Amino acid sequence: MNSNLIIASLSLGLAATASGALTSLVESGGDNEATDTIAARYTGQTWNVSIANEPFPGAVVGNPYTVTTFGNLAPAFVDRAHRYMDDPGTGGNAQPIPAYLIGNEYIMSGNDNRDNASYSLLGTVDTASRVFMLVDNRLSDTNNATPPTFDATHMHWMVTDGWLATANGLNRFSNPAVPDEVPIDEGADGTINQWYSVYYKDFAAGSFSLFQPDNTGQNMYGAVVMPIPEPGSAGLLALGLAVGLRRRR
Repeated sequence: MNSNLIIASLSLGLAATASGALTSLVESGGDNEATDTIAARYTGQTWNVSIANEPFPGAVVGNPYTVTTFGNLAPAFVDRAHRYMDDPGTGGNAQPIPAYLIGNEYIMSGNDNRDNASYSLLGTVDTASRVFMLVDNRLSDTNNATPPTFDATHMHWMVTDGWLATANGLNRFSNPAVPDEVPIDEGADGTINQWYSVYYKDFAAGSFSLFQPDNTGQNMYGAVVMPIPEPGSAGLLALGLAVGLRRRR
């Protein structure tokens, strides 16, 4: 099933909040190599750098690295110097990272896990949360100009588990008929190389699961976790919408 068949609207009013939601993360089926692809980490967690220049250029072996919140220049993987980055418009119109993702907790996995059939992440959140999946556009067809295609051998669990595509027109095409996009700078050299499409699903407080990426030779997926505002937070919702629209312009 093509991702275009599971598109739904997403309100920018659900803006980033100051508090986090993730309380634990368990990785299964990952490479977990002591000196390279270590287990997935999330915002606020720390590990000691084991490979020079990973997860960012200049990283020194033995120095601690603590996962930041999500945003422009945030490292994408524990075992690469790839990063999420606002597109300055080198290929046309500038395309920033969608504002509703900024400042939230996120998960850094290993890019070497992109072909692990038994891979899974079990996360726990202490409040109702919206989880955003960032999926390499090249999934299935290797084309980074179109959304990923989910089928029987490519992350079909996204379809069966009810993940939905965002539809705010926050992409290179300003087209709400395809998912919002996040630019990827491979090698952290200031160049946009690939694009991720954004999907989401809401979870009650408790656990949620992510599964195999099915993306040999491309990039591992990413995940951003945003607490869902309490009912009655109309002021916060309005502010979030205003910030999102201002950033888009």
